[in-house]
Amino acid sequence: MKKIKPTTSDVALLAGVSQSAVSMILNHPTHPRFSPETVKRVLEAAKELGYEPRSRIIRQSGRFHTKTLLILCPVISNPYYSSLVQAAEQEAEKEGFFTVVCNTYRSAQREQKILSEFQGGTICGVVFASIPQSRELVEKINQEIPVVVIGDRNTSIAVDTVEIDSILSGKLTAEHLLSLGHRYAAFLSTTLNEQNAVRVNRLEGFQQAFQKAGGQVHIFSQEVTSEDDLQNLMIEHSIGFSLAQQAMREPTITALVAVNDMVAYGVVSAVKEAGFSIPEDYSVCGFDNIFPSQYAGISLTTVEHCILEKGRNAVQILAERISAKQDLPVSIKRLEYRPRLIVRNSTGAPRTG
Repeated sequence: MKKIKPTTSDVALLAGVSQSAVSMILNHPTHPRFSPETVKRVLEAAKELGYEPRSRIIRQSGRFHTKTLLILCPVISNPYYSSLVQAAEQEAEKEGFFTVVCNTYRSAQREQKILSEFQGGTICGVVFASIPQSRELVEKINQEIPVVVIGDRNTSIAVDTVEIDSILSGKLTAEHLLSLGHRYAAFLSTTLNEQNAVRVNRLEGFQQAFQKAGGQVHIFSQEVTSEDDLQNLMIEHSIGFSLAQQAMREPTITALVAVNDMVAYGVVSAVKEAGFSIPEDYSVCGFDNIFPSQYAGISLTTVEHCILEKGRNAVQILAERISAKQDLPVSIKRLEYRPRLIVRNSTGAPRTG
């Protein structure tokens, strides 16, 4: 008779825990949700029954048995991420893959939970649409299945990456405003911390150029929690609006630079509601060049970050590694795009008087 292989249900019954707990522990034994005692019971039960996680079987066999890619992004409501994900999905379909898209809302716990749920042979690759919160975990997963991160050249992570130079993006925006004659600018941003390195790097590049020219940068930022991202689809617009109101109280400021185009739209709304004109009273800039920024009613000066190209390239890199049956990475690929300033009607010479 053919020997029946043990299942996660068998391990769960012997260990006295749920089946989902078994899956999470076997694929991530250091999962913070479980006590050392629980982890020990599950591992001992699996050993006693001779159960082997499917992810390990797949890795040992040197091939992938699924055609599903997991795409993780912070918030799909931002056109930057929705465009990037759509480009990745289009490329995945060309390569014969299915895709599953999950929002992390920039929560490390949510990110870890999603990754735990999808480990175990259910996916053959992962695309991060932004720099992951759980870097060590992501680097560990990359030892079993291919991972590609769409990130920043100034923030290192030991997996394949498709990058943009955010410090250069900030410098390009600053140099443009300085060339127009601006010397006092406001930088308006959602949360600025090490978990949001792209934003910090944009600010750094902007400040470097302004300080070199003898200009002054006022920084206005507001904390955004994961719950804020989840509950409020308009959070970036709202914060741009609120921060612009604060910035306009400083009479020397003539340029308002938003950390991304979505925040910039809130800035534009606040400036117009206050009765001012763009760019006659205030110049406004953003970053990303999402598709609404080209519309005549917005015409936002921004920085091109090659959204569609990055989404396609991320999937191409995964497909190459999967087709090569390369279980363990032997090298790290870094594909970098150069940011490019797109000048539109939202910037001009500073007001006089």
